[in-house]
Amino acid sequence: MKIKFLPSLFYAFLLMLLLVGCSASNETEAQNDKQSEVTSEQEKDNDQESNKENKESSKENDEESYDDSDLIEAVETSPVYPEITFQNINWFWGSPDRQPTGGIWVYTSETIPSGYESTVDWETKDLLLVQVNDPKYIDHSMDFKALQKIDDDIVKIVVSLKQDDTKTDKEVARRYASVDKGELEGKKFLVETVEGDKVDVGLNVKTSEISGSEAE
Repeated sequence: MKIKFLPSLFYAFLLMLLLVGCSASNETEAQNDKQSEVTSEQEKDNDQESNKENKESSKENDEESYDDSDLIEAVETSPVYPEITFQNINWFWGSPDRQPTGGIWVYTSETIPSGYESTVDWETKDLLLVQVNDPKYIDHSMDFKALQKIDDDIVKIVVSLKQDDTKTDKEVARRYASVDKGELEGKKFLVETVEGDKVDVGLNVKTSEISGSEAE
């Protein structure tokens, strides 16, 4: 009777050995995986620390590369002013008469001078005129380059003034431009060249005294 059960016990014993072996193998693999993850995390931390040290070292080297003379020569950004949109006006079929003196004028629909009725759309635009009575700008062409709001009530007119060899009538430089209606209302003005030179419009100088011709 006992002999009959021996094979069964033997097979049961073998099965237990297999189960124990598999369990041990799985546990070993789990430990290996865990150890691998720990090692990977450590390597990652080491890499991050190394990168951080390299960046700090590079930053220190950059800072050391600038001496005091470099820092003294460092400049701040130039001021940026809001600008007023405008359009230079050219006269192809005869231009209006020149003003008797230099100055700055802003014409509106309420103050349209004679002969200017069709110059701009007076419902949406105003007309700006700058006339420069400075002897060094006789027979010069003038273009507006910018209308800059440098204060609540002050506009800087930046102009380009260039000798015009086609002009020989000894006339003073001037320029008209259209601007959106009301943009220049109540404003005071400065005139400056693109090179940064102040321009005197010559309010107290008659055009005839500058050009040598009779004022119209």
